[in-house]
This record gives sequence, C-alpha cells and structure tokens, in this order.
Amino acid sequence: MDLISLPFSNVGGHIAHLGGALFGYLYSTQLKNGSDITKPFTSFVDGLVNIFRGSKSTPFKKVHKNESYSKPKPAPKDKTQQQIDEILDKISKSGYDSLTKEEKEFLFKAGKR
Repeated sequence: MDLISLPFSNVGGHIAHLGGALFGYLYSTQLKNGSDITKPFTSFVDGLVNIFRGSKSTPFKKVHKNESYSKPKPAPKDKTQQQIDEILDKISKSGYDSLTKEEKEFLFKAGKR
C-alpha cells in the first residue's frame, strides 16, 4: 500500500513505513544467522543512560547485634494500677454488670485521681 500511495500524499510517512519494513526484514534475517545488528545501538543507549543515572548509592552498613545486651525489664506496677487492670480485664470478659459494688466504687475513685 505504501509503495502504491507513494506518489500521491504524505510521502515522508510512506517512506518511513518502507524503511521500517526494510529494517525489520534485515533484522530478522541477521538474527536467524546469529548476529544482532542492534547490539551497537543498545550498548550506546546503555552508556547514555548510565551517564544520567549518576553515581551508585552507598551500600547498606552492616549492623552488629550485641548478644550480651538484654532489654530493660518494665517497672513493676503499683498495687492500685494492678487492681485497675484486673477490673478492666473482668469488664472486657464479662461486662460492667459483673463487677461487685466494691470494684465499681474502687474504679470510680481511681478515675477521679
């Protein structure tokens, strides 16, 4: 179609299509013979990309773990906080209505502090 349409309109477009077809034919025949004719072009592009890529980042630094170090133990809870935690656990398991009158009063007073 491009050969037939060449003299009428868009001559540049038709020539470009014919050039692409010629290159495709040459590329496929050379590739069958075992040579890649695009190798010089791809190595040029790779070099160009490496110029704009910049320097390589520094590798991660190795972190050494100190085996003799142990995590500090949490401070012991005071008696009041321990009692509050027990009451809150009871509420989460069986609801507020399961608390005794003393537990409700204790929780109310602790909330005022």
